[in-house]
Amino acid sequence: MMTKSTAKGLSIRGIAKTYETRSGDLVEAVTPVDFDVAPGEFVSLVGPSGCGKSTLLNILAGFVEPSEGQAFVGDQPILAPNIDRGMVFQDYALFPWLSVIENVEFGLERKGIRKRQRRDIALHYLSTVGLEDFATKRTHELSGGMKQRVAIARAFATEPSIILMDEPFGALDALTRRFLQTQLLRIWQEHKKTIVFVTHSVPEAVTLSDRIVVMTARPGRFKAVLDIGLDHPRDFRSDEFHAYERQVYEQLDEELAKTFNLKETDVAAG
Repeated sequence: MMTKSTAKGLSIRGIAKTYETRSGDLVEAVTPVDFDVAPGEFVSLVGPSGCGKSTLLNILAGFVEPSEGQAFVGDQPILAPNIDRGMVFQDYALFPWLSVIENVEFGLERKGIRKRQRRDIALHYLSTVGLEDFATKRTHELSGGMKQRVAIARAFATEPSIILMDEPFGALDALTRRFLQTQLLRIWQEHKKTIVFVTHSVPEAVTLSDRIVVMTARPGRFKAVLDIGLDHPRDFRSDEFHAYERQVYEQLDEELAKTFNLKETDVAAG
């Protein structure tokens, strides 16, 4: 197996992003934000649709350049994508012409890992997500939940210090989503990578996170940061769990009203 990388922290300093539309209009997606993520921490971003969560995640991945500010891994600025930051997308982003195991090996090959060693590593991570028996299958033969398990195995296989996840379970049914949350927590607790996780689901954020960052309606900024003081595994039926859910929903209600141009009284009236 490869030598495991140590989790690293993230720093966001004055990050902002403005896009120019095809018609020449400027759209402010994210206003200047500052934030730190500790090594090995699990942080979730929640907020209304279009508030800049994915934009911010793509800046951390190095896919998008900020209009202002800078993001850092440790003391190194993020200037481009790097294999030390793994990414898991909602739409799986698997290569259909490759087998399951070849998809997991893809990043390992980029790192120059020899064929026998990368095969062993890929099989280890497929076993971790319960898919070792599907190693030679093509991705079109898998269910949505299985595809996302392959994507998670691929992200962890290269031993990045940071995993960025953009609504990875958003397209899945409730039972599969809950199963994959449990698997993700188990892998995270074993490997202790730094994870930044975008979700629209408040229960999912409370289930997984050390901290939850609530973002405002566009232009996005950080409205509240909530520490989740519950041990894993968390009981979603407990009063403590529901209390955290209520805190997040209370922060979101006003922002959702802004998104739909409604007053809080209108939202309360249903």
